[in-house]
Amino acid sequence: MSQSTQSMAAAFFIIGPAGSGKSCLAEALVSRLHGAYVDKDIICNGFTGELLKSHGYDSSERDGNAYYLSELMSIEYKTLLKVGTSNMQLGTPAVFDAPFGAYFKNDDFINRVREKYRWPDEVDAVVVHVAVDGDTVRKRLITRGLQRDSWKLEHWNEFWSKTSGTKCQWKGALHVTVDNNIADKDYTADINSILHRTGH
Repeated sequence: MSQSTQSMAAAFFIIGPAGSGKSCLAEALVSRLHGAYVDKDIICNGFTGELLKSHGYDSSERDGNAYYLSELMSIEYKTLLKVGTSNMQLGTPAVFDAPFGAYFKNDDFINRVREKYRWPDEVDAVVVHVAVDGDTVRKRLITRGLQRDSWKLEHWNEFWSKTSGTKCQWKGALHVTVDNNIADKDYTADINSILHRTGH
């Protein structure tokens, strides 16, 4: 493998609660890296919605839906990781845009994923924490008005307590934090810092 290909191999996990601005940062990073945008909503919403409907649920149900949480969520993340891995095996950096909150307490998550999906040895893992306060998240969820956010807003205290109280503890990765409380933020400085720290 050439040096130029090695320098591009990386897995960037853009994590944060719904409404934190993960997608805006992820898209900016993908554009800068010319990488693969591995977004859970884009890749999985179609088949997840159809499976939910086939079992008598609204296609937008996620939080609070036992069938989704026990049967579908793991399929979504397996799909994301397979798509990302296939790109990294071609030397393309993968930028994962998904909450991943259900896996935060598994501190060996990165190492297990690396082994299970057979990541190339030279792949670096970078976890970008998109930090935002609760009031900002709530306002953004209300403003965007998506059906899938209904449960979060109707059970706000439960949602935010769980979301803000669960910290990502993954080992085997570089962790960086981006403050995203500012509306319409320019991510240039943040991306420059991330790429400088990771050598990409």
